[in-house]
Parts: sequence; C-alpha cells; structure tokens
Amino acid sequence: MMTTPSLLIVEDDQAFAERLKKNLELAHYTVRVVSSAEDALEELRARSYDAVVTDIRLPQMSGLDLLRRCKQGETGIDPDIPFIVLTSVNSVDVAVEAMKIGAEDYITKEAERQEIVLRIRKVLDQSKLVQENRLLRDQLAQHDEFRELVGESPQLRGIKEEIAQIAGSNVNVLITGETGVGKELVARAIHRTSPHAKGPFIDVNCAALPDDNLFQSEVFGHEKGAFTDATYLRKGKFELASGGTLFLDEIAELSRESQAKILKALEQQTITRLGGMRPIRIDCRFIFATNKDLWKEVQEGRFRDDLYYRIAVFIINVPPLRERKSDIPLLAKFFADQFARKYNKPPMFFEEGAMALLREYSYPGNIRELRNIIERLVIRAKDDVITRAQVESVGLMQAPVSAPSTPAPISLPEEGIALEEVERQLVVEALNRTGWNQKEAAALLRISVDRMHSRIKKYGLKHPAWRVHK
Repeated sequence: MMTTPSLLIVEDDQAFAERLKKNLELAHYTVRVVSSAEDALEELRARSYDAVVTDIRLPQMSGLDLLRRCKQGETGIDPDIPFIVLTSVNSVDVAVEAMKIGAEDYITKEAERQEIVLRIRKVLDQSKLVQENRLLRDQLAQHDEFRELVGESPQLRGIKEEIAQIAGSNVNVLITGETGVGKELVARAIHRTSPHAKGPFIDVNCAALPDDNLFQSEVFGHEKGAFTDATYLRKGKFELASGGTLFLDEIAELSRESQAKILKALEQQTITRLGGMRPIRIDCRFIFATNKDLWKEVQEGRFRDDLYYRIAVFIINVPPLRERKSDIPLLAKFFADQFARKYNKPPMFFEEGAMALLREYSYPGNIRELRNIIERLVIRAKDDVITRAQVESVGLMQAPVSAPSTPAPISLPEEGIALEEVERQLVVEALNRTGWNQKEAAALLRISVDRMHSRIKKYGLKHPAWRVHK
C-alpha cells in the first residue's frame, strides 16, 4: 500500500482554501491549510509534505518570499520540496518570477478542478523522478567494486539460483556469512531482481549505530523537538526505502529494545517517528544480514526468537573465500581492472606464479581482503604485469610444503562413547558451519543429501527457519 501524497496549502482566503482542500481530498490527497507564510515555515519544519501550494499575495511575508527562503536552505526545511504558486489571470508575470526562483509550476485560481489536480499530479510525478535520479547518482558515487557477484564456483552458482527462486516474491531474507564475504552485494543482487528493483536500495549498518536512540532516530526518523538536538523533522530509513529495499546489516548487534521496535514495524507494516504520534505506513522489501550464528544468539538470550522467525524466512549463506578458491582468479582480474581504471593504469595481467600465490592464501578477511591486496598491487605495478615477487612484497608467501592432509585422530575416552552420539555431534557441527544448509552440510560430511535427511530425521534435529517453510 502506497502512502497518500500530502500537500500544504498556504492561502489566506478561507473560502477558496476550503474549496481547494475539498477538491484535492476528493482526488485522494492529504491536505493541510495554513493562512500565512510564517505558519507555513513552522509547518514545514514540523512535518513532511510532498508539495506546497501557495498563494503569492499573503498578509505579511509574501508567497515569493516563502518560496525564496525555502529554496535557499531555510533551516529544517527540505530545499527540494516542490512549490506550486496560485495566481490570478492578471498576475502571470509574477508567476513567471516565481518559476525563476524555483517554483515547479503555477495555477490560476480560476482553473477548473480537473486542471488543478492534473497539474499537481504532474509536479509530484516530476519530483519523484528527480528524487530517484538523485538517489541513483548518490548510489553511483558510492559505487563499490563489490557490486557484481563475480565467480563461477558451485557455491556462487548456488547463491545465484537461490536469488532466482525469490526474484518474484517479497519474502524476508536473512543473509549469513563471515565479515567481508560480500553479503551486501548479495542483498543488492536480490534487490535488482525483485519487484522493488526500480525503488531505492537503502542500507543500514546496525553495528555502526550502537546507541539505541541513535539507531532509532536513523531508522524511524524523528519529529522536530523529539530530543535536544532535533531542531527539524527528519525522515528515517524506513520512509526513505519506500517502494524499494531496506537492508539491515549486522542485525545481531541490535539491543533487545531496538529488536522489539523492528519486530513491531515488520508485524504492523507501520512505523512512528521518535517524538511522533502518527503511524506511517511502510512499503518496502526487507533484507537482513549477520556474521553471527543467529540461532545461537537466540538460544543464549541475546536475540529475540519472535524476530528471528520473522526475518529468517529465506536464508542465504555466503561461504568464505577460502571455500571457493576457484573464484579467486576471476575476482582478482575484476578488481585489477577496476583499480587500473581508477588509477589511470593499463589493463593488468597476472603471472602464473603470482596467481598461484593468490590462490593459496586463506583470506581471513575474505573478498574485502583480496580487494585490498589487489589495490595495493595495482598501485605498485610498474607495468601491466603483476609478478610473483610483487605479490610476495605485499605479504603473501608460499605456504610451507606439508604432507597430504589427513583427518585428525579421534580420541576414544577410556569409559567409551556411544557411536551414535559422535555421529550426531558431527551432523550438528556440519549444519551449524553451513548455516543449516542441508546440501552443504552433506558435502562437508562426504555423504549424500538423502543420507543427511535420514540423519536429521533419526536424531530429531530441527531448526526454526525450517518451520517457516512448512
């Protein structure tokens, strides 16, 4: 459900203002009327509007002065809010002046209801397009080399298949994986293939907002006067994500108080700004991510189980880079091309020995660490070839030669142990390590998926996310 556009009318002719208000409400707009420019400034600082419709001739400050102050950055007022000026047939010159100051359109007071509604709708549509373009420019300015899912490993192909499964739905998604594996780029890929692809992608790093008030102000927004420094109204991320996707990263870092507020927003599909009373309808897709075992957090009392059930409807686990080393050459070339362009260098190539070292490294920092290494290599490169010596110079050395790895011996307690208990523990550990992905857990234990299913059934193993799928 989309929110109803809200309009502020600034008009001192009470009869005309009420007639205009009624006509616009019949066209499904939310309308508020004030009779002076001074009242309009206070109203715009206190509440959020989609457009202002103002008369030019007002009791004290004129409509032109109101327009000028707002467009020049009046404190606490969005300078991009669209203005439509009301004028009489004989004051078209003044309306043209208003357009030069920054008004989007003008309407004569003698215009028919249908024309007024049409002109306002056109201004609102144009304003929405401008906002979308601005958001796109902002996102491109923050463009990260992580943006694409690069690689052809079985694990990455599996992730792409999972994204395709939910492409046409609005299901809540939980992305799990270590720090640096690329959870955000998976979230962006989900967004780009979703029904909300044309809307904004708004991301929030919960770990960067450890204070409850700071987090709630950022996510839910606040009204003017909600707290000491709240000198103007501010929309939160929920509202900014309208029609698009809201990505909450590191969700496990939230306090239980903030968890409760997120749960309420998900259940009711409404939010209330800090210091506000009016519920605001939200219309966006939700994606969550964590680098922790969220079910373990639930069991240990640090994360709400009811919120877990809400967000873990569809779980995608992103494996660490050390488990998909076949992607390293493609990722290395991808980042090398990116940084070559950034630093005005020729396209880069890797010596076979250089690539061998890159493949052997374990990358505790995952893709983020690989990206950092490649950037340093490109900066240091004297020509278009990255050599083994250069890779060694940034700290990557050949791993010591060792005998073929063999499983560590299992110590049998003197008092003995039930074989089934050992098997059960191994099955649980494999499931935990893979985010309870049965297919990946089966691969770790070198057994078929069918055998994994039978072991899960045999030992009565259950995971909360599985309940949601039933």
